[in-house]
Amino acid sequence: MTPDEHRQPAAERKGEMEHGVDAGEHLEFIDWVEANPDEATLEFRASGVTEEVANRTTATIGEWALGGEEMGADREHTLEFGLPPELEDAMGYLEPTDRYEAVEGALAGLTACINGTVVFNAIREGIEIDDVTTTVRAPIDLRMLFGIRDVDSAHEMYGELEIDIAVTGDLTDAEKAAVREYYKRSPVYNLVTLEHPNRPKTDFSATA
Repeated sequence: MTPDEHRQPAAERKGEMEHGVDAGEHLEFIDWVEANPDEATLEFRASGVTEEVANRTTATIGEWALGGEEMGADREHTLEFGLPPELEDAMGYLEPTDRYEAVEGALAGLTACINGTVVFNAIREGIEIDDVTTTVRAPIDLRMLFGIRDVDSAHEMYGELEIDIAVTGDLTDAEKAAVREYYKRSPVYNLVTLEHPNRPKTDFSATA
């Protein structure tokens, strides 16, 4: 059975509010995405600039694109990455500062994306849930990061990613079975768990 076979027509759910969303308008958006896949393609972006202290970066999120059209010229969100102070102290930092680590930022994004994916698909299929809490744990072996192991050990850097999804609501067994599969539709889940081979472009410039 395809996802569309679970879905009521958008017109039948106009004005039906779920999780702060008009379900009918939400389904109309899904219909538009189905009919216009190229125009509905998103491109999100982020830039990070190093600070004077090692491993501290100020990242910015702003412009994005929808179907090749530039959006968000007035957006500017700033994220300050670093390390927990205990790690900085152990690593010789003169002034340890508490920031969230880049891996923690990625894991936080993963929780948000799984939560959103579960809610979006519950709305699409007319399943009533109250809330979703996702918790992620990622054990990391630091030896490759610090040059103790070669880069060919990359697949051994992480232990098993643990993801727990807690859903609140009075669901039938069939609805629970459907919700258990929703995480597979999460863009960030697929970003971090599937292979996306690439080779970053590195440019150099002389110090001014």
